[in-house]
Amino acid sequence: MYRNVLAAIDLTERSANRVLEHARQFLAPDGVLAAVHIVEPQYVQYSFDPTFKGTVTESLEQGAIDAAASRLAELCEPHGIDAEHRFAMLGRAADRIHELAEQQGCDLIVIGSHGQEGLRRLLGSTANAVLHGAPVDVATVRIPHGDH
Repeated sequence: MYRNVLAAIDLTERSANRVLEHARQFLAPDGVLAAVHIVEPQYVQYSFDPTFKGTVTESLEQGAIDAAASRLAELCEPHGIDAEHRFAMLGRAADRIHELAEQQGCDLIVIGSHGQEGLRRLLGSTANAVLHGAPVDVATVRIPHGDH
């Protein structure tokens, strides 16, 4: 049993619920469950120059974070996760999840895995990146194809 569990979720209902339900199974009776969704920076997707960070890009990113936070709230409420324990953040997923786990004093990260080929078949690229270098234990939840 773990006292502080961080569930890293995507924003699809079936996948998020599956990860949150599994995370709760690891939680001690008096433990705290937190959830995070990471929004990838837009300039990585839309610009050839990763140092570019204009007003339009910042506005798109803030809009994406706000939308993610709203959806995260919808997904977390049925699981009893209050606003203080929900995090919608911008950045590289593995790095931000590692940082948040340390900041929140988590002792377990639970993440879904959609992996489909090669090494990704075992874990998935984000789950694999979270596993490597994680400051705490990591549990992966297999998300069946079609559940994302």
